[in-house]
Amino acid sequence: MLLKMPEMTHNNLRRLLILLLTLLIISFISLLYSSSAAVIGQQGSALSSFTHSLQNRIDKYRYISWQIFDSATRETLTPTIDGSSPHQTTLQPGVFAIDPPSSKVETLIFGEHTVATQNLASQISQYTETLWASAKMTWTLYYLNGEDNSLSVVTNGQLTDKLNRYEGRNITSAIAARRNEMLQQANTLDEKESFSTLRRNQQIANGTFITLRTTFNQPGHLASILAVDLPLEDLNTTSMTLSALQIRNEETATRKNAPVSYSLNLSALSIDLLCPVSSAPLSTVYHLPLTSVASVVLDELLPVYLILLSLIVVIIFCLTFLRENKGSSATKVDPWVEKLQQFTHELVRNFPLGYLIYDANQGKILLSNELADHLVQHLNFKKMVDMSSNPFELLQVTVNNEIYQVRHHTSQVISHYHIFTFREQNREQWVNHQLQHAQEVLEKNHLLRRQFFEQLSETFDSPLRQVEKALTHSTTAIPAEMVQGLGVITKLINNIQTLTALESGGLSATQQDIDLQTILDDVISENQAAVTEKAILLVVDNSELAQSARVGDAALIFQIITTILRYSIENTVWGKIKLKITQSPEFADRLFLEIVDTGPGLSVQEQENSDFPFIGAVSAEVAETSTSLDLFFCKQLLALFKGDLVVESKSHIGTRYKMQMDLPPSLAIHQDEEPILEDVRILVTIVADDIRHIVCRQLLRWGAKYDFPEDRYSGQQCDLMITDDVEQLDDWGVLLSTKSEQFVSHPHHKQANANISRSILNAIMELIEQQIGEDDLTQGGVNVSTSLWGNPEYYSIFEQTVTEDMDKLQSEVAYDDYSALALTVHRLKGVFAMLNLQEGKTYCEEIETQIEQHHKTNIMNSISELQKHVASLLQQGSQKNE
Repeated sequence: MLLKMPEMTHNNLRRLLILLLTLLIISFISLLYSSSAAVIGQQGSALSSFTHSLQNRIDKYRYISWQIFDSATRETLTPTIDGSSPHQTTLQPGVFAIDPPSSKVETLIFGEHTVATQNLASQISQYTETLWASAKMTWTLYYLNGEDNSLSVVTNGQLTDKLNRYEGRNITSAIAARRNEMLQQANTLDEKESFSTLRRNQQIANGTFITLRTTFNQPGHLASILAVDLPLEDLNTTSMTLSALQIRNEETATRKNAPVSYSLNLSALSIDLLCPVSSAPLSTVYHLPLTSVASVVLDELLPVYLILLSLIVVIIFCLTFLRENKGSSATKVDPWVEKLQQFTHELVRNFPLGYLIYDANQGKILLSNELADHLVQHLNFKKMVDMSSNPFELLQVTVNNEIYQVRHHTSQVISHYHIFTFREQNREQWVNHQLQHAQEVLEKNHLLRRQFFEQLSETFDSPLRQVEKALTHSTTAIPAEMVQGLGVITKLINNIQTLTALESGGLSATQQDIDLQTILDDVISENQAAVTEKAILLVVDNSELAQSARVGDAALIFQIITTILRYSIENTVWGKIKLKITQSPEFADRLFLEIVDTGPGLSVQEQENSDFPFIGAVSAEVAETSTSLDLFFCKQLLALFKGDLVVESKSHIGTRYKMQMDLPPSLAIHQDEEPILEDVRILVTIVADDIRHIVCRQLLRWGAKYDFPEDRYSGQQCDLMITDDVEQLDDWGVLLSTKSEQFVSHPHHKQANANISRSILNAIMELIEQQIGEDDLTQGGVNVSTSLWGNPEYYSIFEQTVTEDMDKLQSEVAYDDYSALALTVHRLKGVFAMLNLQEGKTYCEEIETQIEQHHKTNIMNSISELQKHVASLLQQGSQKNE
């Protein structure tokens, strides 16, 4: 059964507006009341917390007062063993100062007194020292002795300085007023305890406090009074204002855990919050101004109040408008309803499908669009309703040899209304055919491009080889420009061949153990000449490369990095290029490599070359080797390593090339290898911060220790130094430079490229070997080394270490691990140099040269000869030591 909505007449609308107005007024008043109650409740909670803290402090110092009196009286009745009394100093006539046990607490006695009073004041001072020594507020205790009528004052408020500064007049008058209060309580026999009102005394102590006075009766003497000033500043942990706080004395019986009550004070325009202290005849009263409550309420809910008031004003205006237009015609059609009807017709007309609403009772069409009108005269809707009673409600009709799919739906709101949608099957088939044809054209274009590249590379391959062969065998001088141009063409053809093989599936990345550090060194060596020629700064940051041993294709990685770096170099006119390689903190096999330059930036068309080759030309003024294919070529190669290339460029600022690749860590890692520079200490005096950071991380990775000039202590020795300033070179040192010119000539100095890790390591190792050789010559030359070789202890060490390193050489050559192989050869060369075995050292130097050239066959032959030499040495050593 349908829910019938009431007709929106003039009277119904007026009643609805009155109801809304009533609800808004009630909501406004309720919100205002609840907000004010929340503010008052918050202040009441703060006052209750303050009162509870005050109650605890009063209870505490009640107990402390009785403890002080009992302890002091008991100690006074018992004389001291040595009969000595504390020393006192006369500050003014009738004012005496007792020497305190510490500088935190002072003790003064006002009036003539006995020695027992001195002892009593000293004991009270010692007792209160533990309470007030570390306090930040001023605490004061007054003890009116009933025996000699003297007043002892113990405080941590520097009272002596105030007496001397102000000549004691104000202080003495304040103390006299306190004495009169205490004498007045002593004369009241039935009052054992009393409290003062809230005090703000600026003479003795700064701040707000109340005074707790306790009377102690002694047989045969006048009553003694002990009063304590209790500060209140630290008890206010909320936003209460102590100036609006008042403490009242009440003689009536106190109530336990009494709630906070409040009343309206019209004379002061405030709300008085009252909270009784359960353990004392006191009540705390807080005067909360009405203006403060209103300010807080408005600050928190001002937008809500404005919205409610605006709605109230709007509804009142609407009621006034309805009253004025009450005599208008009630039969007038609402313009909004007409707009909704027009919008419905517009929506139906713009449906991409045929749409029609059919009334089965009247047998007529209520609403339709142009496509449905085209089919109305050819269809029998009553018959279609009967045919589509099956669960699928899907029909297929043919009109003028055109196939239409008809979907029928019966309205759930009005059961005799039926909704039909028409879909032209022929058009959909045509669209699908067009999409399929477009996909075929795209695939054909890709195939044609691959075929074009393949034919182009094959066409140029043979002539280029002939030209290269002719230039190789030519005896005449060949211009450098010709050789360079031929190299660019050869590189372009090789890249096209690689792309063709990659897209046809004939190229894949080989999985072998590689050393990323070696690849980076080779890349820098390849491009250092171009960097030096353009006079730009190149910085290689490999400090965050935790593990350089990876699994991948060294040739492809070298080609990718070299191509992008050379592209960046040729697009940079001046400034700096930084190459940084990092490892993903989440995935151990994912590496990020960034090349950032300060060039003029790339155009939008040139950046699109990474997805579509040869869209835009290279923007470099002098592009010697870079082409419009380079970015696309590198991005396709990175896909072999599950990586990607992203180029970000800003005009006149620079370009950032972001490369990502997945290179799993190598499993063939020798965990038992010792660092090659272990026990070597190096002094680092590098001016550039980024280069110093990179070099220090490398030294730590090689096992060396380093110091800075400002951190060295007197007498500390370093084996050598590394610097980028030639004037800082000392006895033994390595000069870091990116230029090819030789800046050092001293035999104790070596020059290395700061961006090539291998160059720095070789320079350090050469200096260490040279130091060892000179030390051997100093100690006796060849005879000393020969004697070391003949020593059974050195022979056993030689036998153990060299045999193990020879086995490592064989395994490292088999896995093509040239970086580990170079470290092992360095270590062997150091052993031969220490024992003055020149033939073994020569073999190691030859192997190092072959490692740089990656001649595996020559390396294996040299290792075999070194193996024979070591075997003969071991045989000779065993015969000598038998």
